[in-house]
Amino acid sequence: MEIAKIRNLVLLSQSGAGKTSLAEAMLFIAGKTGKLGRVDEGSSILDFEPEEQKRKITISTACHHFSWKKHEIFFLDPPGDDNFNAETKLATWAADNALLVIDATAPVKVQTEKVFAFVKEFGLPCAAFINKLDREHTDFDQACAVLEERLEIRAVPVAYPIGREENLSGIVDLLTMKAYEFSDGKLKIVDMPSELEEKIEELRANLIEYAAESDDDLLEKFLEEGELTAEEIVKGLKRGILEGRFVPVSCGSVDKLIGIQPLLDLIVEFLPSPVERGPREGKTPEGEPDRREPHPEAPISLIIFKTFMDPYAGRLSFARIVSGTLKKEGTLLNPIRDVKEKYANLAIPEGKEMSPCEQAVPGMFCVIPKLSETKTGDTLCDPEAPIIYPMPTLPHAVLTYALHPESRSDEEKIGAALVKLQEEDPSLVISRDEESREILLSGLGQIHIEATIEKLSRKYGVNVKLSLPKIPYRETIKKPKEGVIYRHKKQTGGRGQFAEVHFNIYPLPRGQGFEFVETLVGMNVPRNFVPAVEKGVRQALEKGPLAGYPVVDVKVQFYDGKSHEVDSSDMAFMIAASQCFKKGIQECQPILLEPIMELEIEVPDDVMGDVIGDINARRGRVLGMEPKAGKQVIMAQVPLAEVQRYALDLNAITGGRGTFRMKFSHYEEVPPQIAEKIMAEAKEEEK
Repeated sequence: MEIAKIRNLVLLSQSGAGKTSLAEAMLFIAGKTGKLGRVDEGSSILDFEPEEQKRKITISTACHHFSWKKHEIFFLDPPGDDNFNAETKLATWAADNALLVIDATAPVKVQTEKVFAFVKEFGLPCAAFINKLDREHTDFDQACAVLEERLEIRAVPVAYPIGREENLSGIVDLLTMKAYEFSDGKLKIVDMPSELEEKIEELRANLIEYAAESDDDLLEKFLEEGELTAEEIVKGLKRGILEGRFVPVSCGSVDKLIGIQPLLDLIVEFLPSPVERGPREGKTPEGEPDRREPHPEAPISLIIFKTFMDPYAGRLSFARIVSGTLKKEGTLLNPIRDVKEKYANLAIPEGKEMSPCEQAVPGMFCVIPKLSETKTGDTLCDPEAPIIYPMPTLPHAVLTYALHPESRSDEEKIGAALVKLQEEDPSLVISRDEESREILLSGLGQIHIEATIEKLSRKYGVNVKLSLPKIPYRETIKKPKEGVIYRHKKQTGGRGQFAEVHFNIYPLPRGQGFEFVETLVGMNVPRNFVPAVEKGVRQALEKGPLAGYPVVDVKVQFYDGKSHEVDSSDMAFMIAASQCFKKGIQECQPILLEPIMELEIEVPDDVMGDVIGDINARRGRVLGMEPKAGKQVIMAQVPLAEVQRYALDLNAITGGRGTFRMKFSHYEEVPPQIAEKIMAEAKEEEK
């Protein structure tokens, strides 16, 4: 396959813009599929997972390819929903070009801004397709204006709609200056509508100006002659797109199959091939800068942008070939994990199907089955020419739930199943809380967590219930108590038990933990019993007197006691120490402590007041604010109990425009009225 004839791209949009439907239409119009797949009917060959068909949204990146005008086009169809942004970012990292699918009824929502940020981060050449122009209250010119304003791009129309709303019938191709009407996906050339002639001339002139601006020679000719040839326009536009100076905008309606062929022409003629995109930057295993040219004779290198655990085929690693030629079988080095991977098969993904492949060249997406160590984000390369392409930083988890297996069988299988799910989705965070013994699952949002739980049940037969994680409260004391004495004496025939301990108990500054001090004088207590006394106190620390939470920030001074030659033992002193501590702490004004989290919240200026008001309502404190790229960053401290579902609440307040990071800060005393509720709940649980 000639690399100059390869195009690869990632389709990006907000949820509901028709991105997957456009991909299905391109496959159908190009003759790759015999029937048009439809998301709403559940017949899409790209959204094939049950969780996707249920919700009618893309959850996992799909790959496919087709031929158009002697070119091979490979594309990735990642999710449009915020909850699955990690998949989208990895797909954007793997691609050479981006195609923004814009919903004419609501051109730019928050999610469009977020995915376009990935385009800018990776420096991808980008085109746009304005969809749904057959709907009510849609306007192509207005949609272009919104794109320019919200995404801060130069939107350059390369097509213009014929008819508006329900009367949309075709488009004018500004490159060929031909008008097309569409019927059932077939196009025919028609006369240019007279009412559009003036508008088309104006847009055509703009197009030539943009082409001329991209090249000094073309600009000079344009200024002298006022015109460029078709070849010169293509040359200038290609250069401008490659350098990110502007975004060519096509249009139509996926539902009516209007504008698909001109869009495919745009992809082939104006988006760069892997060769035109040039080398990909990486680094050596030692950390020195390195790069690879997209040449079939260069040393092989590729990135793994997705992992899929197939119940029959096992682990499938989806790869983007960066350089060299990947043969059907061989050995590759994984320089990140310092292991060699043998493989004996190669395929090109076509939705959920796989097409066998003899070799893959730069720009292609392919699948390598049964790699044992390689994970998503890894680089594979020639063992003799190692290189690493660093994996991008993925969006961080913002919502955490505790998982409770429903049966003993579920409990036995859950560990291995979660590991496999995490391999498929590296944005999932799985941990175990040692204190509560809960399994914790963290994700990018409610739908992300729910879809993961559904997949856990469907693929691995593990059923779980969700709950908010238990809050790790602590207990401590506010005042000291000296001279606490406890005698443990037990006589039941034979050898008895005897131990007496004398304690002073003091509060410590917050965060100091526990301190045990022995200041015995004389020989009332043999020193060999001291470790048993400390052990007894430490055991008593595990469950405080108020609600059974661990006791912290306490100092115990063991200053005296009594023993018996025969009846004293380590066990007797452990019991005495434990009971003495429990007795004394009751008189030290015990209180509950709660974890306080530090939040860094990034929000638009217009909702800052609402967010601050909400923080105050959550018993939080705003520590400060600072502007950042047209937004405000709010620093605050809020009790964990008030922000366990903050991701959902912040989304509601900001319309999805707010983001936040949260980390543990310190412990503080729980207000009395709230402490009473916590203690009552703890007593209820004990019953």
